[in-house]
Amino acid sequence: MIRGRLQDVMKKRLGLIIALFAVSLAFMAGVFWGWFQGTPYYALYQIGAALSKRQVERLLPFVDFQGMLNRQLAETLSLYLSKEGARAQQKGPSLKVGEIEVRLSPEADKVAADWVVRELRTYLKNKKNPTLPSSFALLAVGRITRKGDYALVTLSAEGERLRLGMKKEEGVWRVVELNAEDVQRLLKGYFRGKKG
Repeated sequence: MIRGRLQDVMKKRLGLIIALFAVSLAFMAGVFWGWFQGTPYYALYQIGAALSKRQVERLLPFVDFQGMLNRQLAETLSLYLSKEGARAQQKGPSLKVGEIEVRLSPEADKVAADWVVRELRTYLKNKKNPTLPSSFALLAVGRITRKGDYALVTLSAEGERLRLGMKKEEGVWRVVELNAEDVQRLLKGYFRGKKG
């Protein structure tokens, strides 16, 4: 009789322990997921998911195409003009190249960003284009160095690298910059491969 009661108590306690463990596990998973969504890793994960599923709309909240194009233009001009001692600097809606200041209209920025998104959409819709990285592949090859609301993401694979700048805006991490030297090197390699 005592043995039967002891077994009943043990079964109830075991059930209670299992239930508490399950609730604790669910709580910890929720806390982790909430934390993860506020990190650059989550943005990188979402970018990889959008690329692998070929969904541009899913990519847009995590990439600032308009801002990236402005910075890319300034950095690219700086690389070419540095031989002559001039430097291109982005200052708000204008670009200063040496002593010349070029104003970039918001309309032109938007048109350029829309064009890039359209081209990306066309590329992703074509199933013949190479397989794109998955979200987990990007996380595996990515190294993130974070400082406050800024992060440097270095994607390295097969001897190549691409450095991205991310910024946290309104709780969401977004790619706001690509390293101009990395982009130029990768594009040269891509077009060299297309010719050969």
